[in-house]
Amino acid sequence: MANAQASPRKMPKLDPSAEANGDSQDILEEIDAIQTHLDSLNDKASDEILKVEQKYNQMRKPHYKKRSDLIAKIPDFWLNTFMNHPQIAALLDEADEEVLRYMTQLTVEETEDIRSGYKIIFEFKTNPFFENTQLIKEFTMSESGDMGTSETKINWKPGMALTEKNGDNKGKGKKRDRENEPPSFFSWFEDSSMGGDEVGEVIKDDIWANPMQYYLDLDEEEELEDDEVEGEEEDEVEGDANDGEEE
Repeated sequence: MANAQASPRKMPKLDPSAEANGDSQDILEEIDAIQTHLDSLNDKASDEILKVEQKYNQMRKPHYKKRSDLIAKIPDFWLNTFMNHPQIAALLDEADEEVLRYMTQLTVEETEDIRSGYKIIFEFKTNPFFENTQLIKEFTMSESGDMGTSETKINWKPGMALTEKNGDNKGKGKKRDRENEPPSFFSWFEDSSMGGDEVGEVIKDDIWANPMQYYLDLDEEEELEDDEVEGEEEDEVEGDANDGEEE
């Protein structure tokens, strides 16, 4: 979605009795002209940045695909990744975690223009909770800048609906007393009002960007320490090589 054109600015009215009123008005008009030119440059910069983002999004796709294929071979990868993320972990309980054991893939797909939205796709192997093999939540930005969502309807198996309150269904299963507990994480797929934007942004910008960080439960300090160790090792290797050349 292209940036909206900057609306003309209203020039302030000056007191006719003020000294050098004409000079001040000329200066204000000159400042306004400069600002208009800056706004035009900012719009052009945004368009150029968007083109670069689109280019690199396409370049990342084969790497994401290869990464996803490898991740699918690791048992409970996404379960552990979600449990180690502080914001997502706060939304999970034991029943949600049990469902996530069957999750095999996570994919984030941005729209071609990037700015108008994205979709998040969870893929599952056959499981005792629902019939779906995919759960999708799509975020779409309207012309007015409001974010709307559309969600997959979860086809729960009898008695296994984690998003229903206890007593809504007579089936036996993993349901809990929802009157006194927070909603299931999977309510996010059924309720567009459940902090959708925040959860979606965390998954897109944080977990999808670098899931290994959370699977291995690395914090920023540990990553910095690893980088420092690698740097020190490289320095030692370079130092040894230099010593050998001197001899």
